[in-house]
Amino acid sequence: MQIPTYRKFGLTKSQIESKDYRDKRVSDILTHHLTIITGSAFGITVYVLNYSKVDPSNLFQMMLKVFLFASIGVMCVGVPAILFKFIELSYFKIVESGDEHKTIKRFKQERNRYDFWKLRQDYSFWRLLDGLGFEKEVMNTLLNSGFSVCYDQKDITGNTLLIEKDAVNVYVVSNTRALEISDNSYIDTVLDRMNASSCSKSFIFSQGGFSKKCVSIQKVKTQNYLIHGT
Repeated sequence: MQIPTYRKFGLTKSQIESKDYRDKRVSDILTHHLTIITGSAFGITVYVLNYSKVDPSNLFQMMLKVFLFASIGVMCVGVPAILFKFIELSYFKIVESGDEHKTIKRFKQERNRYDFWKLRQDYSFWRLLDGLGFEKEVMNTLLNSGFSVCYDQKDITGNTLLIEKDAVNVYVVSNTRALEISDNSYIDTVLDRMNASSCSKSFIFSQGGFSKKCVSIQKVKTQNYLIHGT
């Protein structure tokens, strides 16, 4: 996979940073600054015109005045908040229709995809995972490869998945034991379960890897994948 570069997409780093900063500033101004300023001005106006002229004569009237003022204050801030939020959504809808935004979005998607696969091709990344982390990353990797999960369960072979892509069902097993798989009967069990699940392929992930003897024998017996996690 080639590294997505700014030049390939006709962009510059400063251009992307400038756009991100501009969008963030517009969002902050609309949803925070203008909302607070407008709400405060509206609330003070209402207080001066109405509640400042009312002099409570007892504790109950004082508490009632505070409650009513707080309620009006919420409305004074809430109405501008809804209005400016709508303006913000309209702004980003217009921005997202532009060619610059589409190009930057495509660049970021390609960059994230490159970073995702570069990290998971690092041997040390898999070595640092515990059993649960290994299972999660196996699923994460499969999902990012375009597979969809049909079911997820545990059985005697480990964490078992049934995944699908392009109308092809694949039986997946994640073995999280630290020792490598050296017993061919383990893989035979997985293949039997694969056939029982009406799958045409099987992915076997082993955190401890496979013995060379185990791999060489299975390559003769089946075209299914044997995949080392570490």
